[in-house]
Amino acid sequence: MSNLGKWIIVLFAFGLILFTVVQFVVIPKQNAAAEQYIIDQKNPLSHDLEYIKQYKNPYMGNASNIMNLFGHLPLSDMLKDFELKSEELTVIVNYNKKTTDIEQQLLNQSLIYNSTAAFALIANLEKIEYHFLDQNIVVDRQSVESQYQNFDELTNSTKIWNEKVRNPLKNTHYVEGFITEIMH
Repeated sequence: MSNLGKWIIVLFAFGLILFTVVQFVVIPKQNAAAEQYIIDQKNPLSHDLEYIKQYKNPYMGNASNIMNLFGHLPLSDMLKDFELKSEELTVIVNYNKKTTDIEQQLLNQSLIYNSTAAFALIANLEKIEYHFLDQNIVVDRQSVESQYQNFDELTNSTKIWNEKVRNPLKNTHYVEGFITEIMH
């Protein structure tokens, strides 16, 4: 066998090994990481600001923007539908679950996170009404904004967002105090 033939066999074997590694190691790892990222977006403690930043808008009247924003926030797997009250600058988010069907800490963390995100990203949104099957929870912009210093800067960077919004949600006392202050 000539040297050229040997090189062809070596290159073919190398290509076959490389193909096998990519198909059975690299791609499955990438797919698993992508799936885990989507799962992480359902939890306020692991949600990524960059996942929703594209929905920043000065006006709440854009129904598809509001729908997409809440569709990419925690509790999105329980969403039923939305209503906009443009004249009142209010969004009504309807869920298909009872609050008692959701673990209380997750519910409270999600309400804080979702409200903060919505008010930080939609400039003229003034009120959110969360309608669950057993309870309605109303949150207004002023109550949420008062919980943060420099509210307008929260979405300037992921670092600020995580430091001021996401990471404090790990503290049960913080969550309970915040919920008491913002719920009507």
